[in-house]
Amino acid sequence: MKYKSSTSLLISFALHLIVGIIGFFFWFSVVPSHDADSIDAIFTNVEPPKTKRVIPPKRPQIRKQTTQSTNQPQMKILTSNQPVTHRGVVSAEEPTTFEPFEKVNLGEGLAPGPTSIKFEGAPSIQRGVEQPIKNQEKAPERTKSRLVKFIEAQEGPQRIVYCVDLSASMQNLQDRKLKKVVDIMRDSLTFLEPHDSFNIVAFSTELVIYQDKFVPVTEETVDASSAYLADIKSQIRTKGTDHDMLTVLTETAKTSPTIVVLFSDGIPTSITQPDLTLVGNHAEGNGKVFAMGIGMAPNFPGAVMLKQLSIVSKGDFWLVDR
Repeated sequence: MKYKSSTSLLISFALHLIVGIIGFFFWFSVVPSHDADSIDAIFTNVEPPKTKRVIPPKRPQIRKQTTQSTNQPQMKILTSNQPVTHRGVVSAEEPTTFEPFEKVNLGEGLAPGPTSIKFEGAPSIQRGVEQPIKNQEKAPERTKSRLVKFIEAQEGPQRIVYCVDLSASMQNLQDRKLKKVVDIMRDSLTFLEPHDSFNIVAFSTELVIYQDKFVPVTEETVDASSAYLADIKSQIRTKGTDHDMLTVLTETAKTSPTIVVLFSDGIPTSITQPDLTLVGNHAEGNGKVFAMGIGMAPNFPGAVMLKQLSIVSKGDFWLVDR
């Protein structure tokens, strides 16, 4: 009986020991934090997130071509004998024969092709060294006198009468001054247009008219008239009673000119005391009077009369040497 009790005690002790050991390990493996009195931790610096840098491409990318869709039917080319249909199918009368391409040896040099194409009946073109195109030098623009600018400012065809005063009061005028005025008239002839016409009148003791009617503007008539003006002084006589500019304007008005180019000293011989209010009457029927003077002051009586004629007729007055 005593032996059995000790054995039971030993077995009971062993079982409690095993249960205690299992419970110890199970307790610390499941709830280890209950017995922990400290926490181990590692502190680190968190770096801010880095911004990703986008590097642009070094060369532009090739953009793929996109096709736009349309409602029109697409055309199809078929190598068959099918007839044309409303769906846009195009057929060939005979099937196209395809031949294999020639083999080309890339290692061999290629011969140069033709340098020119010849067409029958076409003019031949010679190839050579091309010369650079040189800028053509522009001809210098001709200087226009005040008379030329006045004539060009008028609209439409012009009928011009050139009147040259060679009366006794003009005999003391220096030849170079007379030549200067005559050259201005000659120069203006070269600026006239083909639809213009002109005539020349010289007056002293007689009234000399170049032609019976207005002269058309051509190269031949301009050359002949220019030569006539250059020798105008020899065309008239200087002995006798002089005609003045007022009597000449009365005669030129009969031909209805549009412009009268009057060169004079402005001294009338037909009236003793000229009245400026009456001088303007002689401009009627003569169009616009372009009066010219030389060798006189602007306040000279003759210059005042010439200016009055130009004002009344809406022309112009020019003292050439001023």
